[in-house]
Amino acid sequence: MPAPVICKICGVRRARRNCPGVQGMICPICCGTEREVSISCPLDCEYLREARLHETKSRHDREEQPMPHPDVPLTEDFLTQHNDLLMFCGVSLTQAALNTPGAADRDVVEALEALIRTQRTLESGLVYQTRAGDQVAAAIQARMEKALEDYQRLRHEREGLAGYRTAEILGVLVFLLRLGSRVVNGRSRGRAFIDYLVEEMPMPEPPPEPGRIIL
Repeated sequence: MPAPVICKICGVRRARRNCPGVQGMICPICCGTEREVSISCPLDCEYLREARLHETKSRHDREEQPMPHPDVPLTEDFLTQHNDLLMFCGVSLTQAALNTPGAADRDVVEALEALIRTQRTLESGLVYQTRAGDQVAAAIQARMEKALEDYQRLRHEREGLAGYRTAEILGVLVFLLRLGSRVVNGRSRGRAFIDYLVEEMPMPEPPPEPGRIIL
């Protein structure tokens, strides 16, 4: 009879799950305790997907926590009128997170906070850019700033539209931050917010390959 496979993490318990995060077999206990803590779990891991369905543990507590930037008013009318900007920022944030190696929810949240502080400074009449302290968060922030800059320019060049006002961009960014604050699971490598964005934001279709005919 073959010897039992021992968990690659604890080295004690019998391994029962194949973990793509550590590229080896681990036990269910380590899977539960180290998931998105010491293990960088792929978003398509079956055990992570299952855990997402049960991640209501602290959601009620988070709903009772202070709302980020409560002085920024957001109404249904505002979100409806600025749906295009909201969808663009949501998709751009998703792409920025997925294209930044090592990005976790905390980096996305920090990037949003830095972007919001910059917009609030601009709204006050000052020109000062707040930069996220963490290197990964700063990379997400830079991608978002570039995306917004290109979006504003293209709207003007192609459609002759005026750029969005600072208050409008601020409102959309605050909405995304508030959304994130209710979705994050608090794990150091948690990506519940990123996972949510991937599921909810319609990603653009990739361009067709050169020479390929689309019927």
